[in-house]
Amino acid sequence: MAIKYNRKMILSFLNEISWLLGVLTTLGCFIYIGRKFQILDDLREDLRNVKHNIKSIADFLTAKESSFDASKLKHYSPLRLTEEGKAFIKLIGFDRIFTDNQKTFFAFINEESPKVKYDVELSSIKSIYFLMDRQFMDPLKRHMYEHPEERIDRIAPTLGIYIRDAYLAEHPEIN
Repeated sequence: MAIKYNRKMILSFLNEISWLLGVLTTLGCFIYIGRKFQILDDLREDLRNVKHNIKSIADFLTAKESSFDASKLKHYSPLRLTEEGKAFIKLIGFDRIFTDNQKTFFAFINEESPKVKYDVELSSIKSIYFLMDRQFMDPLKRHMYEHPEERIDRIAPTLGIYIRDAYLAEHPEIN
């Protein structure tokens, strides 16, 4: 018995196969993309953990810092710049660096989500360390190279207090 295939049946059969292949291909793409999104979600969570750990380490190191130059900061509560400290900031050109890049420093502090003035102080000091690789900090690096006694751990608190005061002046809601 010979089976007769007409053109309409063959086209219908091919149409059903192509539709099935399209559905399977689409389903496969969704699964593939879903896995990629899962990987991104996992990476996001891992980065959140890394960021938290780095923040904890930086908080510890910043709070532990006790080698600042006392001639540039007054030991009152809170720490305040002395006249020598203000002159030092102008001498090394940090006043210009800060003025030209205030948004970057403030963005760093904002990322830390400070709740109280002490948080702002720690974040301000940390901003010196974290932003040191930026090109705008090159004059500061040149100064430290030419004056080895002015190490970053000795001047960061002074510069941080300068930043803290400017930040708090713009954010009186922080108490």
